[in-house]
Amino acid sequence: MSLVPTPSPTVVDQTTLMKKYLQFVAALTDNNTPDETKLKMMQEVSENFENVTSSQQYSTFLEHIIPRFLTFLQDGEVQFLQEKPTQQLRKLVLEIIHRIPTNEHLRPHAKNILSVMFRFLEIPHFLDFVKQIYKELPKVVVSSCFIAENTVPSPEMVGMITSVLVKTAPEREDSETRTHTIIPRGSLSLKVLAELPIIVVLMYQLYKLNIHNVVSEFVPLIMNTIMLQVSAQARQHKLFNKELYADFIAAQIKTLSFLAYIIRIYQDLVGKYSQQMVKGMLQLLSNCPPEMAHLRKELLIAAKHILTTDLRSQFIPCMDKLFDESILIGSGYTARETLRPLAYSTLADLVHHVRQNLPLTDLSLAVQLFAKNIDDESLPSSIQTMSCKLLLNLVDCIRSKSEQENGNGRDILMRMLEVFVLKFHTIARYQLVSIFKKCKPQSEMGVADTGVLPGVPATPTVATPALPPSAPPTPVTPAPPPSTAFDRPGDKEDKQTFQVSDCRSLVKTLVCGVKTITWGITSCKAPGEAQFIPNKQLQPKETQIYIKLVKYAMQALDIYQIAGNGQTYIRVAHCQTVRMKEEKEVLEHFAGVFTMMNPLTFKEIFQTTVPYMVERISKNYALQIVANSFLANLTTSALFRRGAAQTNDHMLTQLENLH
Repeated sequence: MSLVPTPSPTVVDQTTLMKKYLQFVAALTDNNTPDETKLKMMQEVSENFENVTSSQQYSTFLEHIIPRFLTFLQDGEVQFLQEKPTQQLRKLVLEIIHRIPTNEHLRPHAKNILSVMFRFLEIPHFLDFVKQIYKELPKVVVSSCFIAENTVPSPEMVGMITSVLVKTAPEREDSETRTHTIIPRGSLSLKVLAELPIIVVLMYQLYKLNIHNVVSEFVPLIMNTIMLQVSAQARQHKLFNKELYADFIAAQIKTLSFLAYIIRIYQDLVGKYSQQMVKGMLQLLSNCPPEMAHLRKELLIAAKHILTTDLRSQFIPCMDKLFDESILIGSGYTARETLRPLAYSTLADLVHHVRQNLPLTDLSLAVQLFAKNIDDESLPSSIQTMSCKLLLNLVDCIRSKSEQENGNGRDILMRMLEVFVLKFHTIARYQLVSIFKKCKPQSEMGVADTGVLPGVPATPTVATPALPPSAPPTPVTPAPPPSTAFDRPGDKEDKQTFQVSDCRSLVKTLVCGVKTITWGITSCKAPGEAQFIPNKQLQPKETQIYIKLVKYAMQALDIYQIAGNGQTYIRVAHCQTVRMKEEKEVLEHFAGVFTMMNPLTFKEIFQTTVPYMVERISKNYALQIVANSFLANLTTSALFRRGAAQTNDHMLTQLENLH
């Protein structure tokens, strides 16, 4: 029977058509059929392939043609002349396979098709080539960063396009010089090496089942690569090539990013090389050129991914280096201006997860670093709030480690408390002033202040006048407090302006934090104590910090006077309702800071601050919740009244009326 193709009729019998095309496909592996004839047959199949896919016999058709297509492709040779019928036929068969719909009919054949296509792409050969480049990298680094004077290096000796000046007669001082530009071999180019990891990642995404074991062989090569470094002495040499060194660091960081991508897939294998990984990453942080902020950013992103795995515990012995900002962020101006939020959030996440295993010295370093961030107005409010929350998570660890190591946990917590008080001062002196300037008093907005949230009781109206006659009917922008030792020259204009929600969130975190820190302080041994004495009276210098806390926190709590869904407004001072449930909870938390103290300490604090409290309540009536908490507590009620009475009887009367 002749296999010469015939024009397709308008209407054909499906069974006859299928038999015909099966004969055409069978001819592909027939050595007696000329390639020109095979090409015409496949062209007809290709032109009518949509009719084939809609046939009821399509599944059976695939069972016959797929094996023959794959056999033809594997047995044949690639022809590099486009005009040859053999090459056109191979291309057409590949196009037909590509057009096969990806549905359940194809599923049984998918594995075989991918296996053959994988071999055609020569991916294993390419991956072997990449592995060889990584193996040869140490030789490139050693030889290419230095080029001897008056020599023309070979392509194997340079890692980038390099120009050298060579004297034609070296023995003469006035000898003519010539420029030679050496092009490196592609396999030795550091710029090429920097692009290889992303290509391997792409291949893994496409062919993970086929190259899973091959990619695992990259893990030790990655570790050797990130461990490479040029000595500090070599970097100071006059012949040292700084541009090439930057390419070398870039290639290492790209390689670390590759590790970050595959680390969860090969976590057990990577764990065997964890010490090299830690050392290599710290070397990269130390060696990354200060001006290369974009490389450090990529390095920090890779580190963030690595530190989300269980292998983060391997970094515990080196935490002191990560707390060193010259290593973590570097000395570059752009890096410090743009990368600190990323660096601090990455480090905070690590500290949070390993805090139970850190010694007191490392916990102290963490407090020192993140406490500084809390009052750094150049950082976003989210980073300041994050720093507060991290410190709070360290309180119990500091208390327990101090007890185990007989350390100075109480001093560390007092430093933490001072920073929180300083932040209250900053908010009161700068942030609230700026925020209040943008808001109108409630009376000007014409807003009725009648609603309260469910579960928040309205304060009952008292019959006797509770406030001094001079109390203003509407709030005024709080005047900045007098300058104190907390003030720093030149920082008044540099303060970042927060949004109301940011500031409110930060104040809430600070209040809850102060309560947690106070619990930690009262649970730690005081300096000089042989053993812990519970609920001991605070020392005078510690009491002074709490006095400042009362003054600055009760100003910062005015942030809850800002209300309104659309245009913000300032709640009237004499409003006797608490609009937000959160406000009531925060004020009760603040009062709880002092009710847990030794009664003598409580008395010392409020003996001097009661007048100030009454003044603050007259400007923000919601603050009476704090006074009410003291008056309702059996331990603090008598002390608070006595402190007010010792100040003057009028103060006591006012507080009684408020209660």
